[in-house]
Formats: sequence, C-alpha cells, structure tokens
Amino acid sequence: MTETKINTEADALRDVLAWSIERPAWQRDALRRLVAQGELADGDLAELTALCKDKTLAVQPLAEGDINAQQTGAPAVALKSIRGVQNVNALAEGQTLTFLPTGVTIVYGDNGAGKSGYVRILKRACRARTTRGKEETLLPNIYERQTGPQRADLEYCAGSQVQKAEWKNGEATDALLSEISVFDSRTANVHVEETNDLAYTPYPMKLLERLVNACKAVKQKLDEEIATIKAQTPKSISDPSCSASTATGALMEALSKNTKDEALDALATLTDEEIARFGELTSDFANDPKVTARRLRAQRHRLETLRSGLQTLALAIAPVNGARLAALTSDLATKKAAAVLAAQDLSKDEPLAGVGSETWRALWEAARAYSVAEAYPEKAFPHTDEAAHCVLCQQPLGENAAARLTRFETFVQDRTQQEAGSARQTLKDFREGLKGKAVPRVDFIEERQFLDDELGNTALAAAVRDFTVRAHWRLRAMLKANADVDIPAPSLAKCGLDTVIDALETRAGALLADDESEERKKLRSELDELKDRQWLSGIKDDVLAEIERLKSIAKLENALKDTRPNTITAKNTSLSEALITERLRARFAREIDHLNLAGLAIELTQAGSQHGVSRFKLSLIQSASRNAGDILSEGEYRCVALAGFMAELATNNSGSGIIFDDPVSSLDHLHREAIAGRLAEEGRTRQVIVFTHDLPFLFLLRNACTQVDDATQKTEIALRHVQKRQNRPGHCRNEAPDKAQSAAARLKTMRTHLANTRIQHDQDPDGTNWLIIARGLIDSLRQTWETAVEDAISPVLRTFASKVDTKGFAKLSAITQEDADTMRKHYGQCSVLLHKTSDAMSPSAPTPERIEEELDALETWLAGVTDRQSKIKP
Repeated sequence: MTETKINTEADALRDVLAWSIERPAWQRDALRRLVAQGELADGDLAELTALCKDKTLAVQPLAEGDINAQQTGAPAVALKSIRGVQNVNALAEGQTLTFLPTGVTIVYGDNGAGKSGYVRILKRACRARTTRGKEETLLPNIYERQTGPQRADLEYCAGSQVQKAEWKNGEATDALLSEISVFDSRTANVHVEETNDLAYTPYPMKLLERLVNACKAVKQKLDEEIATIKAQTPKSISDPSCSASTATGALMEALSKNTKDEALDALATLTDEEIARFGELTSDFANDPKVTARRLRAQRHRLETLRSGLQTLALAIAPVNGARLAALTSDLATKKAAAVLAAQDLSKDEPLAGVGSETWRALWEAARAYSVAEAYPEKAFPHTDEAAHCVLCQQPLGENAAARLTRFETFVQDRTQQEAGSARQTLKDFREGLKGKAVPRVDFIEERQFLDDELGNTALAAAVRDFTVRAHWRLRAMLKANADVDIPAPSLAKCGLDTVIDALETRAGALLADDESEERKKLRSELDELKDRQWLSGIKDDVLAEIERLKSIAKLENALKDTRPNTITAKNTSLSEALITERLRARFAREIDHLNLAGLAIELTQAGSQHGVSRFKLSLIQSASRNAGDILSEGEYRCVALAGFMAELATNNSGSGIIFDDPVSSLDHLHREAIAGRLAEEGRTRQVIVFTHDLPFLFLLRNACTQVDDATQKTEIALRHVQKRQNRPGHCRNEAPDKAQSAAARLKTMRTHLANTRIQHDQDPDGTNWLIIARGLIDSLRQTWETAVEDAISPVLRTFASKVDTKGFAKLSAITQEDADTMRKHYGQCSVLLHKTSDAMSPSAPTPERIEEELDALETWLAGVTDRQSKIKP
C-alpha cells in the first residue's frame, strides 16, 4: 500500500479506510458502525461478536461513502438553499431556506418552530459526527401517513460552479457536501474524560480508540462464552474416575477437539465376549481364589468332555467316512448282483418266481431258525428223513420236496451268497457305528445350558450349537446317501473351545498364583481395562458433548486472536504524530485567546497513553497539575470545544462552509459576545450558518457583523426566520423575525399586511375577522414604536450589547423634545386603540384609514430622526 502524507483529519480518515482493508472483517464492520453512530450499543456488540466468531457471515465494511470526510484540494463548498423537504418531522412542504455564500446567515426559530428539522437534514447531508443517543432520530410526521421517502433538494456552490443534489435519509449524498462542517460540542474532539481531565482527541484517533474498546468488549464476550462452556463440563469429565494407566485413562487425559469419535467408540463399545469376560474377572477377584479355581477346573473338565464328544462327531462326518460309506455300498451292490445271477439259475426250474430273492432269503433264514431252534433242534437243516415234515407247510416231505429243500440250502450256502451277506452286514455295522457318534439331544441341550448359564459364554454356546447342528445335518445326509455329500463339514476349531479351556486353566492357575506374579498382574490389568471401558460406555454421550465443547472453545480462542488491539494502537500512535502538530497547537492557543476565557491560559500537551492509545491533554498553563475539567464551567468547556473545532478548520486549509447549531447554549453574556465576534470574523472569508433560538445572541451576532472600525471590515449578514403557522412548523421567511427587524422594515411589512387584509373590513367592518386583524396590527405598531426608539439610540447602545459606543453619542443630539412628545402621543394612541379592541364591552376596531394614519405618523417620525442623525458625524 502506497504511503499517503497525512496533513489533515480528512487525510487521516482516508488513511484509516485504506488501513482497515487488512483488518479482520468484523473490525471493518465495527468501524462502519462507529463512523455512523459514534458509539456501539449492546446489540451492535452482540452482532460484532457473532461476526468475529463466524467469518462466513456477511459484513458491511467501512467504505469511502461512509467516512464523509473533506478532501485535500477540494474546492470551497457553500450551501445556497434547501428546499423541497418531504416527510421530515412535521416540516411544512413547499418551503425554501436560502443562505449567503459568504458571510453569516442567521436562521432564527423559536422552540417547536421547525428549525431543528432543517439542522438534522444538514447534519446528515454534510460532515457531522453523531453519537448514538445524542442525535435525535429523524422521524416523519407522526400525525400523517408517510407518502414517500424523507428527502430534500440541496443547491450549493463548489468553487464557481452551482450544483444541485438530492438528499434522501439513509442514502449517500454528493461527496462534495462533506466539505461543509457542522459543529456540535457534544461530539467535538475536545471532551471531558472520566478523570475530569480535559482531553483532545482528533476524530480519526477517537475512532481507533473506540475500535480498541470494541475489541475489548468483544474479547470480554468471547471470554465469558468460553467460561460458560467450560462451566458446562460435568465432574465425570473434569475429574474422571478411571485409572491413568488404562487406555481409557490415556484417552481422557488427552481429550481434545481432535479426539476422533471412532477412537471413543472403539473403547466405549464392549462386545458380548468382553462383557462376559469382565463379569468373569470381577467374580474371580471378588471370591476365594481356591474355591474359584476349583470351580474353573471343574468347568474346564466338563468342556474337555464336551470337546471329546464333538471331536468324535467331527471325525464321523469326515470325508473319509463318506468315502468309506460309498465304497461299502458299492461292494454290496457288486456282490448282490452275483448272488442274483445265481438265484436266477435256481429259480428257472421252480414253479414259483422269486426264488433266491431278498424276500425269499428272509423266509429261508426264518425257516432255518425255526428248524434248528424248535422243530428239529438236533438235526441239521434241512431235515429230510422219511418222517420229516416241511417246516414251512407242516406237510410230510415227499421225494421232490426233500430234493428241493436240499437244493435250496445248497444255493444258500453257495460262496456268492455268503459274500453278499457279509457285505450287507459290513455296511450295516459301519452305518450303525456312524449313528452312534451323534450327540444325544438331551446331552446337547444340557451342554448348551451349561455354556449359556453357568459358563456365561453365549458366543461359545452359539458356536457349539452351530457346529453340532451342521455336523448332524451332514451326518444324516451321508447316511441317507450312503456316500460323501456336498454339504461342507463344519470346523470344530472355529468354535473356540480350545481357547476357552486354556483360558479357564490360565485363570485357575493365576488365581492360585502369588499376588505379585505376572499372571496375577496381567489379570488385574485386564480387569482394570474392562472396568474403565465399561465406565466410559456409561458417560460416552458426555464425552462426545465435551469434544463438541472443546471444538467450540477452540473456535472461540481462534476468534480471540482477531481482538488483539496491538495493530490498532500502533496505528493510533502514528496518526497522533501526524495530526497533533505544532501548527495545530499554536492555532488552538490563538483560538482560546479569541474566545476570551476569563484570562484562563490553556495549552495542548502530550499526556502519555492509556491502554496503548495516545492521549493529549488540555492543561492550564499556570497550574498544570490541576484538571482543567475541574476548573472550567460548562460554558467555558463549550468555548474550548469550539476553539478546537476552529483550530482544526484553520489547519486543514478548507474554505468551505460551517454550520453551527445553537453554539451558545449555557453560555453567559461575555462568552456569547466572544463567540459572536469570532463567528463574524470567520464569516468575512467563508460561509457561516448559525441556527439559533436565542434572540439575544442573534442581536449580538448581527452587531458583531455590522460594527466596523479602522481595523476590521463589515461582515455580510442575512437573517432568516423559521416559524410555525397554523400548527405546522417549518415555514421559512427569508428575512429576520419580527422581533429582530428594524422599525422601517416592520413598517413596510405592516403596510403590506394592511393592504392585503383591507378586504376583510370592506366585507364586514364589525366582523370578528377584521377585529382580530386590527388588534394584531395595532399591537405590532406599538412594538414597532419601541423598535424605533431602539433604532434611534442604537448609535450609542444596541439591544443586548454589553458596551456603550461613545463614538455615536453625538447622534443622540438629533433627538428633540418634539420627537419625544410625538413618540409618547402616538405610542399612547396604540394603547388606547388596543384597549378599545380588547377590553370594551362592545369592542370596535379602528378603520384601515385610522391605522394608516398611525403608520404614517411613525414613518414620518422615524424618517426625521434618521435623516438628522445621518447628518451628524461621530
């Protein structure tokens, strides 16, 4: 950024604007608010704190249009008029208020006449500083419906060019109007501090000082928010009951915004096996070690028995047994085929079919058993002697029958039949053997209950059940198919029986070991880990909430970095060096002298710094140790503030207009007269506009402008009057108020009014309208006689003047006894006429002709005195 030489307050403001671009966004928004409002309300601080915390929120940074500052090298700017006012307070519309481009324009208005409404417009359109709560809100007419924006038309001179501008409330006006300054002692650079020191702080420095205060206020809010968040941490988090040596303890010790939810979940979530293990270890260490060890070894023995049975089942369903079933089945089929062929040869000569078949063989074997056991126990089968009977039909055996029986037995005893029978028996025995390897259902149910209830190992119970069901399923399929099947054989090793059996023995051994043994310590460590993890699972939600709190605190602490005032105070210091120059000090001393502060000598001195912000003090030269704020009266303080304002104007080399709003409130006569003289002096070279409701000050200022001597020249002056008519304020007259007009001007006004209202008399000479008009004219006439007397003695003593002008004393010699008699006569006539129109039972108003006679008498008297006085040289 290119360095810009700072000569004036306006340069400093633009330098602050350029500097602010690199400041945090919330500070740029704060600067805009401070420029617009002067101070920050609680609502502003809350919004700025939110902006500081969240950089994604939209901000309105300070911009060129906000600073409303004069520009180096700008032409002198002076107001010409303000007109077209709409919807501002209750100001009358269609009015025009004009101003002298050079000289003093006094705008007089009684309280409630509307003068302040015009001042408020100009404060917003020109360069005026406001402070929240001290500048009245610019309201529309509360008694009427607003029909459009609050606006006014401004006409001004910029150098030799006449320009027009439209002012709308809340919108930027022409930048050149910022060259016109509005003085308000409430927001002046001179101010009384809490220590009662009278301090001087140029506005750009005051702006940065308030920004420092804003940083402190936002920091305080952030600190309070952090403290509030920290106070929400439960005792279970701030003082955890877990062991520092466990993984849970390590996590709690290192808990931060970066702690991952996954790490917390992994520790806080216990599996069913871990829960069971925790129960086991808790029980182990709670009971007599020897008793527990015996119980564990009994459980181990039962598990070993269960494992042995399951191993037998696992072997039964092994593929090799499936292959064995298939081989035995195949062998039986082969041998059966050979036996069938032999049977076919046997049965071909027999009367009945089926001889040699399986059914037939069963019948034959039954017959054999009956014969050997009961019919012929001592005879070989078949018994075919002559006395023998057939064991099947019980008939005596004939020769053919005996031969058949012998033939059948020979067939049965044949080798092929023997081999087929042997193969059949072998297959049967093998199948029965496999069936015997199955776990009985009753035993299966008991073992599951043991695993579930006594051992408490649900997972192992489920694994054993799964293995057993799958193994029985495969076994049934193998027996049904008499061969191996595609159903996979389950793995007994995957059930975890071996691990559980070993763990039981390990636990039993550890329980019986010494307390200081490694086995015992390992179990204790495992118990501690599980115990802390179970504790963590119970406060998991609190820990998650604490992580979120830590994240919030981290964001707030990061935001706190943007509240550090170091850079701001450094900028304030550099501005103080540029703005508080020897030229300013000298000009300030001169302005103090001009305002005649009762002999008090005040100088501008360096007063160190406070909170990093440079301070400049207005000290009493004769008593530097005393606080000027303790010594000066309210009126003197206002004069000092005005002196500071005039010194600033003198050092910024601007010849643009100045506007004063009631500059002499709370001042005594001497200070009013001093300020009147100073403003008249300033009006000789630039535009000075004074709004006042103080009639004595109006006369003092007018006298200061019109009185001349050898060392001074006359200041051009114009008087304007803002008044209320028919309860509507803001009516403008581009002339002095009646109370401030000369007798000649008031006579002219009355003649015009009489001519305009004569018709009321012509239409109804005894009517109320004419009575009111006549009464007003006679009352004004009497007051004008008083003004004429004041005008007659003005060469020596002016109204509200604090001194007698002896140079004009000779002019009083022009006033004769006849002048005095005439004045008393006609002044008395006014009283008589007023009495007739006010207090009589039947009031009668004077005719227009009668009133005109009295006007003529006053005009003649005034012309005579004025003419004679003009001929007398001082």
